[in-house]
Amino acid sequence: MNGGMYSALSGNLSAMKRLDVIASNLANVNTSGFKKDRLAFESVLAGTQNPPAVPPAQTADPVLLQERMLTDYSSGALMQTGNTLDMALQGDGFFVVATPEGVAYTRQGHFRLAADGTLVTANGYPVLSSGGQQPIRIDAAGQQGGGKPVVSHQGVISLNGEEVGQLAIVDFPKPYQLTKAAGTLFVPAEGSDATPQAANPTTTVAQGALEQSNVDAISEMVQMVEASRFFESCQRVVRNYDDMAAKAINDLARV
Repeated sequence: MNGGMYSALSGNLSAMKRLDVIASNLANVNTSGFKKDRLAFESVLAGTQNPPAVPPAQTADPVLLQERMLTDYSSGALMQTGNTLDMALQGDGFFVVATPEGVAYTRQGHFRLAADGTLVTANGYPVLSSGGQQPIRIDAAGQQGGGKPVVSHQGVISLNGEEVGQLAIVDFPKPYQLTKAAGTLFVPAEGSDATPQAANPTTTVAQGALEQSNVDAISEMVQMVEASRFFESCQRVVRNYDDMAAKAINDLARV
């Protein structure tokens, strides 16, 4: 295959993958606690450190050999909801939840009470407490009797003046070696040595608020337009090479 066409096709593939990531970001622009993603491509040129796998003047390796999914962990804006079970973290750190696949970490604090009084996420995963990391249970009867849970800035949950639990808030060494498990859930990346540790004391909990997505819709739309135009440009190059190949075959046939 012509090296130029190989480069154009690599560009098409990279643009398609980038558009998929941008579409996912835009779809979650209103998802609390969501962290946007982006793709980073590494272009590898032939040289002493990366020699070509085939001799020169023959079919070249793909131009784009490696891609990395990167997550932007910057904080989103806080939105006041007035819901006593909505909680947002101000500062670095994650809430700890129990999923069927194991412990996971999230910035989404849209919690609710299960029928047995267990504090759970919107998807029904139990929220774990500090120390033993057991599910936090709030007296549902006390809640029905008029008492509302009060959450301190340190994550201590009280009901009718009595402490009923404390949120587990952890952080990881930076740069984060985490991967998205589903939506707003994170787990340590496979093969990494990421170990949860106590969050910085400056990290506080804001009750009655949610951290919004850190996706900037306007910026993502601009990137979508750029990626679409790049895809179209690469597509035109592929067509040109295809037309040249067809013309060369037709001309040779006349000789």
